[in-house]
Amino acid sequence: MRRESFHIMHNSWLKDFRHRLADANSLLHLSALGIISGLTCAVVVLAFRFAIETPSSLWLPDNNPENFEALPVWLHIALPLVGALIIGLALRKMKPSDTRVGVAHVVTRLHAHHGHLPAKNAVVQFIGGVFAIATGQSGGREGPAIHLGAAANSLLGQKLLLPNNSIRVLVGCGTAAAIAASFNTPIAGVIFAMEVIMMEYTISGFTPVILAAVIGTTISRAVYGSQALFTIPMIEMTSLWELPFIAFLGLVAGACAALFMVILKLALSMGDKPIMWRMLVAGSVTGCCALLVPQIMGIGYDTLNDALSSQLPMSLLLAIIAAKILATATSAGLGLPIGLIGPNLLIGACIGSALGALGAYMFPELASSRSFYVVLGMGAMMGAVLNAPLAALMALLEMSSNTAIIFPAMLAITIATLTNTEIFKQLSAHQTVISRAKQLLATDPVSLALQRTSVAKLMHRGVIASASPISIDSAKELLNSSCRWHLVEEPHAKTLWLIDAKDFNKDVEAAISEADSEFIDLVNVCTRRQAVVKLQIQATLHEALTAMKQQNVTAIYVSGYHNGPQPDNGIVTRADIENHYNTPQ
Repeated sequence: MRRESFHIMHNSWLKDFRHRLADANSLLHLSALGIISGLTCAVVVLAFRFAIETPSSLWLPDNNPENFEALPVWLHIALPLVGALIIGLALRKMKPSDTRVGVAHVVTRLHAHHGHLPAKNAVVQFIGGVFAIATGQSGGREGPAIHLGAAANSLLGQKLLLPNNSIRVLVGCGTAAAIAASFNTPIAGVIFAMEVIMMEYTISGFTPVILAAVIGTTISRAVYGSQALFTIPMIEMTSLWELPFIAFLGLVAGACAALFMVILKLALSMGDKPIMWRMLVAGSVTGCCALLVPQIMGIGYDTLNDALSSQLPMSLLLAIIAAKILATATSAGLGLPIGLIGPNLLIGACIGSALGALGAYMFPELASSRSFYVVLGMGAMMGAVLNAPLAALMALLEMSSNTAIIFPAMLAITIATLTNTEIFKQLSAHQTVISRAKQLLATDPVSLALQRTSVAKLMHRGVIASASPISIDSAKELLNSSCRWHLVEEPHAKTLWLIDAKDFNKDVEAAISEADSEFIDLVNVCTRRQAVVKLQIQATLHEALTAMKQQNVTAIYVSGYHNGPQPDNGIVTRADIENHYNTPQ
């Protein structure tokens, strides 16, 4: 008896929680969701990082998980080649849709599939990402971490049957917590989630995402400490005369980002080739590049720290830039489950170090330290490749703990982003992948606004569903009911008809008085009716409006949860949605 009472109370609480989440302005409940999602995401992301670093530190020289440079020369080409072929063998029997991973996959599922991320893709990302990085593929762990954090939260929301508008928030929370836990940069995580993934800034979106980033950072610091990911010395701009040179750095970084996109698109154009062929090419390109420049293997944060401390000669810097762009763009475009953020931070660092050395040679009295330009290069390349200038700026601020970097970084990042998008007419990396898939995303302001609210927020619950034909006695019972709408289903035609209660009562009363049998056909009797389509209660207003347009109807029937004593059903009309959008929230 106690167990049954607990079950009833649990269902009642969960049902109320779902209804609260249906409202985009329910900040308290969304905030609770942010805290839960931050915990979930941090555990998954840290498990992913542990799975990469533990085996790598066991077999790489000096127990350094990034020390690929110290391997025998023959392994520089053999390791990424064999690793890519093994990944190809694992993926060749899977559906192409199950192998889509990374930031582009998260953006697509958020805006085209209501934030529902499949479990299979997350498993591919976790295992494939760990194996790819451990075998020296030229990729990062932050992109996979974003996918895993978003997927973990999405799957949690799907399991709890939460409204789709709240699952979208969960995906944003997972993204922010993943970036925060990976880089120890909570602000950058929040901005990246809003700027790149959710593509909007709202108070109701910011609050839970901020909480998720805080939780993710807290757990990451508890495990790995609060030490910064990179060793960045205190730096500042020496003179305002450096501004033209900083703008030039932005131009160079933007041009390198555009080159990255061109190679990425070329690799994406080979997507119809067999998976084994693509993995052979990806592994061969990375192996050949690593044979000449082994520093490009793996994530490359050890090499990035060397660039920050000015330990890399000019010839090596230029070689790393060229080889890293070629290997990373090719591997990602051909389908290896790797990330792009880490590699492009390294590319930007090398660009900055090379230009810093050039500036010191040409203008020794005016130029700042090479580390200053390394940091600017990191932000410029990240902002241009991801088309996320504000997230890149916040990342630099948090990683350097130095507000003096903001002013010059704003110039470098903006120039780099404009160079890539306006001069060379290139999209961001994830938008390039989405464009190749010819996937249309609902990211206009109206669609985003309607995706923030569930149909449960607006639906009229005074509806009674009936099948047709119906007995005279049952029809009389319906006449005595108090409701606003009647829903009639034609079993054979599988059509749903919506009838206003006043019209229903008039037509049915007349039909009963004239009936010559024990049954009446409600569909034929009620002539003032309109067709409706059926949607689940988790749907957003955007899904409802889309369904109405596709079926050429003006209302939907919301089918609710059936785990309580009464199903929670209702009606939403097109006028309801228009009034909601036009009313100030």
